[in-house]
Amino acid sequence: MAFAFELADRNAAKAVRRIVRDRLAASSALIADRSLPPAELVHELRKNIKKSRAALRLVRPGLKAFGRENDALREAARLMEPLRDADVLSQTFDRIAAKLHLPQATQIRLREALAAPQGDAPDTEAVYAAHAEAINEIAARAKGWKAHGSGFDALSGGLERSWEDARDALEKAASSPTPERLHRWRRRVKDHWYHARLLAPVWPEMMHPHVMAADTLGEMLGDVRDLATLIEALAGIEGGDEVCAQAAREEARLRTDAFALGLRFFREPAHGLSRRWRGWWEIWTDRSGQSSE
Repeated sequence: MAFAFELADRNAAKAVRRIVRDRLAASSALIADRSLPPAELVHELRKNIKKSRAALRLVRPGLKAFGRENDALREAARLMEPLRDADVLSQTFDRIAAKLHLPQATQIRLREALAAPQGDAPDTEAVYAAHAEAINEIAARAKGWKAHGSGFDALSGGLERSWEDARDALEKAASSPTPERLHRWRRRVKDHWYHARLLAPVWPEMMHPHVMAADTLGEMLGDVRDLATLIEALAGIEGGDEVCAQAAREEARLRTDAFALGLRFFREPAHGLSRRWRGWWEIWTDRSGQSSE
């Protein structure tokens, strides 16, 4: 099912429960099927966790189980990290190396160095099994989740808090753009991107540009993180200086562009954004009630 609220969702808190269970069920089906290429499968499983955690943040103030379930979802995502990191590093290297005129032998040697496992290789089957067990336990508990509030009241507190968290993370990253602060800002941007996608049906024509801007910003910051990780991984490896220099130039450019977009995007205070979206929500749901009469 689509990752969005539906007109049939009279109770927003129950809708969040439905959406999270749908995402976790989709992950269980993907693990059982295993027809996707490994890198794509890991990406989809991690994405379903991110969607689930973002959905929970919308009802965070009224959901007593938020802390426990957010921690459980985070741990389920961490199980997949050994299967993700090497693929992302190799993909970033390939993208940068394609812009350079490296000798083929050098390119092959550097890529092999990056792909070499750090420590013991993960047991892929065990990772998938552990992830499936973790998300199935969360899905089973989700049936009993209770959240206070109805209509947009159930969502406004979480929406405003996540927006302010993103504004705060932007301010801190702008004052000191360390990898940790940039990564924290990206996580909060992604949260809001998912929130906007969930609420996009309230007025698609107005919400679509907002969703796209949040997506662009999140992707920029993701590329910044991947490039910084590549530079760190190549440090001290013979022949990697040219790749590091190109990666550093791209990282600096993307970081500048991200701050320029972010400062415009997060200019509005949370209460202003929430007030506008509440009005659109009420018109959307009122129209639904009228059409059913």
